[in-house]
Amino acid sequence: MAKETPFVPVKIKCPFCDIESTQRYIKSRMYQPDVVEEDTHVATYKWENPEFAQIRPNFYHIWHCPTCHFCDEKEVFRGEDKSKGKLELIKEKLLIHSRMPNSMIARMGETIDFSKDAYSVDSVILAHLLAIHEQELLSSSMRQHPKLARFYLRLAWLYREKATLALPEENIPTGFDSHSAFLESFKTEWPGIPVSEDQALEISLACYQDVLNNASGTDPKYEINIMNLLIAILRRSKRNAEALRMVRAVFSAATKARQIARAALQKGVNVAQHQNLLNFAAGVIDKTTELAEQLGEIVFNEELPAAKEAVMNMGPVDAKTVVDKLRELKFSDITCRRLGKMFEKQAARK
Repeated sequence: MAKETPFVPVKIKCPFCDIESTQRYIKSRMYQPDVVEEDTHVATYKWENPEFAQIRPNFYHIWHCPTCHFCDEKEVFRGEDKSKGKLELIKEKLLIHSRMPNSMIARMGETIDFSKDAYSVDSVILAHLLAIHEQELLSSSMRQHPKLARFYLRLAWLYREKATLALPEENIPTGFDSHSAFLESFKTEWPGIPVSEDQALEISLACYQDVLNNASGTDPKYEINIMNLLIAILRRSKRNAEALRMVRAVFSAATKARQIARAALQKGVNVAQHQNLLNFAAGVIDKTTELAEQLGEIVFNEELPAAKEAVMNMGPVDAKTVVDKLRELKFSDITCRRLGKMFEKQAARK
């Protein structure tokens, strides 16, 4: 009897160079997410077969052509992608670069080893970096921004896993002490290459903000979900004041969505769809109200020492001036209001 395996090998032609290679994906029915972090990273999986507990399903998200080094999601290799025009533009640039012996694409691609079932984290990191770089060969107006944001976020997860799970480095390129040193060597050609979780998160944040800006006025659920992801990334990056502002934006968007849904239901328009939106918005408002309170306390406690010092340096001022000056110094609204009230109470007692 053949030994059970979670891997499904697929022989498929590269959509760019037409050369066949073996790719792998994992049967989804064999595992499910167990612990999921706020930024949607699956920290641990629950497998039906405990023997597979060390396998990271997210390592198999990106496929890599070992000939031309094209990297993308399996849907693209299968021809299920919706942006074939953009792929043709990437193809033209990629094939030129990959044929150059010392190009960045060639050096990165040749270091990726997906020949065995168990992929190393460093090969997976390189595949994500190539998938990102190949998207960025296009002009900003032609890129698939949601995909790019997703790739940067997934890259951040990989750096996190390498550190937190203490994953070993394998097949370190000749001439380098580590894969980190190998990545650093590309900074001349790619000055902004992210080589850490923090750097990847920062770029992902900017990409998702672009996605949100371009999504304005479309599907409210889609916009709110992006904003919630931005909140998670901001919190992970210890940017709690910005996260609090985004929480308030989510509350405003959810309130607006609830109003739209109620108006549509009163008119009997797309009842099922708008009832779903109403339920979604109500849930978001409840969660956002609670999160705003939690974040408000965190932000106030973080800013309080510096805010108190700023107030002491103001000299004789009234409560309104305290609030105005703190706002000029870019303190959060909650800190400005609370310090203003504290100052007002102290003045009243004198």
